[in-house]
Amino acid sequence: MALTLFYAPGACSGVTINAIQELGLECDFKRINLASGEQKSPEYLQINPFGKVPALVIEGKLLTENPAILLYLNSLVPGSKLLPETEDEYQKCVYASDLMWFSSTVHPSVRHVCMPAYYTVSKDVCDVVASGRNMLTSHFEKAEKRLKASNWWYGEQWSIVDVYLHWCYTRALRGGFSLDDFPALLAHQKRVESKPSFQRRLAIEQSQ
Repeated sequence: MALTLFYAPGACSGVTINAIQELGLECDFKRINLASGEQKSPEYLQINPFGKVPALVIEGKLLTENPAILLYLNSLVPGSKLLPETEDEYQKCVYASDLMWFSSTVHPSVRHVCMPAYYTVSKDVCDVVASGRNMLTSHFEKAEKRLKASNWWYGEQWSIVDVYLHWCYTRALRGGFSLDDFPALLAHQKRVESKPSFQRRLAIEQSQ
């Protein structure tokens, strides 16, 4: 199966790269320069009319949005450990819900802090940043409580949800959000970054 992933270093597409590396899938990685606006270029819009990353092309067919891509990748490999194995349909939806929560709730709050200009036409972005910080504090308090009780989001089993959480709080860190009040998240960061698949993901992002 021919897979092509369009990604940008530092973007949430790193979570997708991590998933591909964890599964050992062959994939052609195509870097998109977000800073130059390449995602809005006519050439890229022909590939992905939504003008975003990640975008996964499977045998010429486009799939967008990280939760959908991650769920699809999880289905490709029997016994995949991207998410805990279960035959319970409700539990499968719980895993999907967690991915969607990070994508549609936590991730936008990160953008409020790191890229506030996207959310206002005013030059004064202080209120946007303040709102983002308040929301992130609430989100990370939930994650902190959960990780105080276990090493990973799902107890003692790593999952790709841990990588999405890691992306959210490390991107917030780069935007000036402090994690001093979240020791469990800081410990979680070290565990995530020690995974071989995470290191291979970094090598791909840094090599191109």
